Amino acid sequence: MRKEEIYEMFASDSIEEIIKRIETADTGVPNWERDLKPQYDPMEHAIMKDLIKYPPKLDDRGQDEFKRTPLGLQKLAVKRVSQSMFATPVYRTYTYDNDQEQQRKAVELLETLYKVENSIDSTNIERAKSLNASCQIATVWWAREQEESHFLGTEQTKWVLGHKTYSPKDGYKIFPHFDEYEELTLIGIGYENTKKQDVLDVYTQDMYVRYVRVEEWEEEEGSRRTLEFMPVVYMQTSEPVWGGLEGTAIVEQLEEMESYQGLYIKSNSLPTFAIDMGDTAGKTKSVTSEKSTDRRRLIQLGKGGSVTDVTWSGAGESIEARYRRLRNAFFEQIQMPDISFATLISSNTSAENKELVFADAKQKAIDLGGEWIRFFKQEMAVVKMFVYTIFPSYRAAMEQISIRTELVPYDVKSEMDTAEYVNVAGSSMSLGTRVRLLGAVDDVQQEVEAIQEEGRAMSNQGIL
Repeated sequence: MRKEEIYEMFASDSIEEIIKRIETADTGVPNWERDLKPQYDPMEHAIMKDLIKYPPKLDDRGQDEFKRTPLGLQKLAVKRVSQSMFATPVYRTYTYDNDQEQQRKAVELLETLYKVENSIDSTNIERAKSLNASCQIATVWWAREQEESHFLGTEQTKWVLGHKTYSPKDGYKIFPHFDEYEELTLIGIGYENTKKQDVLDVYTQDMYVRYVRVEEWEEEEGSRRTLEFMPVVYMQTSEPVWGGLEGTAIVEQLEEMESYQGLYIKSNSLPTFAIDMGDTAGKTKSVTSEKSTDRRRLIQLGKGGSVTDVTWSGAGESIEARYRRLRNAFFEQIQMPDISFATLISSNTSAENKELVFADAKQKAIDLGGEWIRFFKQEMAVVKMFVYTIFPSYRAAMEQISIRTELVPYDVKSEMDTAEYVNVAGSSMSLGTRVRLLGAVDDVQQEVEAIQEEGRAMSNQGIL
């Protein structure tokens, strides 16, 4: 939706028509309630809900004896991939003039507001979970004034910068609209308020307005206000990280195997006793009946009778092997190692090969990271505009700062491994790169300057 179309819509359409046009956003993203939630939530899986495909096994009390076993592997995939991407904090490189004190302070303000005040490292993991599950997120940034002032670094202010992320996974509906250059021009965020009324918050590049449906849609009084820029950053993916229906098909087979095996084990694990009835005219007598409510079973035999287990001896091994193959297929599909406790205990993978195990996971994180880099670029632009709105004197300095964001996938290397690597290859790196790789401090530039200052001091004293 181009800017001209937005102006025209608000100028000429009725509120009902405006809402209708906003909610007709076509993103191509799978619907959360209809398509994704039944896959993501293990209690919504077919093994739990589809009583035609998996009919109840009723006992004489009318209770279902079928051992329905849901597996939350889709939810596990979301957590594993998100943690692989953001367990190590995102690294930001600021390019600015080191000799300009104002620019250095501007960078400090950015990091304080973004990383410290907004706990962005924790937010990134939660945002990744929401995106990887529901395929959509929108983060809204705002600044509000408080009665009491506080310090941000060396600057005092009454303003607070905040943000909130919305996703269908948390019950929100997102309706993004873009222009011909794929720039976000309007976004609607729908939800239900505490009064059980439908609400739609609408953001454009120069306006915010809230609509509420009591009986009909109406504009909330006093909600409309002018914006200087679009304060929302949006991202979407085409499918969830578990591979959508392809991954769910594997999980359904695992659940079916576990459930039927549970029923079989219950049926065949009861105490069973064979009773010799003595001579019964040379005939074998066997009287036994099986019920799901049995607590034990009696098998009556005549003289010379016998009870033999004729179950296929390879059944258990075959089922276990197939279960492992299916589980491995699921994790291979999502490009994540199965690092459950049971797998690690039974694995003989050496410590030296751990990095190879996680190689595919790192590639998965890098692959998904492309859209995140674009997202962070847009987000930092929004945060910068808020910073020099709060601190107008820093506007010129802030505009001269460029920011590059780098995702750092989870690495199993220990601190000692990293230290040895830096020690061996350090001559080919700058001091700043070495400090960053070691990861012992947050402010790399400040640490570099401290090391250089200590070096100069020691040189002047003739120690070096």
